[in-house]
Amino acid sequence: MVDHRELLESVTEALSRAGFDTAPGTSPLSIDRHPEGVAVGWSPGAEADGPPSGSARAALSGAAALVLRERGFLVTGTEEGELLVRCAEPVTVPPEPGPDAAPEQWWG
Repeated sequence: MVDHRELLESVTEALSRAGFDTAPGTSPLSIDRHPEGVAVGWSPGAEADGPPSGSARAALSGAAALVLRERGFLVTGTEEGELLVRCAEPVTVPPEPGPDAAPEQWWG
């Protein structure tokens, strides 16, 4: 399994800055390593402040996915219903042609 330590830290920081409770042990939000990146989901629990259910869970997962996508991560779902977060591939932009370069458009 690949160690996604930096990705895990970046995802945790992004969600924390957006107002999600990311404190280990106290939050029902689960952020953990996954073979393909980082998994974000909800820890099972029976306590009153445990994981949300139904539409609340869908809304919170959607909000977390939106936050992470806005930070440039690739976010998909897993079979277990968690969010799978991966780093986006770096985008390379070709350099702009110099002022003396001829246009590539041909008029015929």
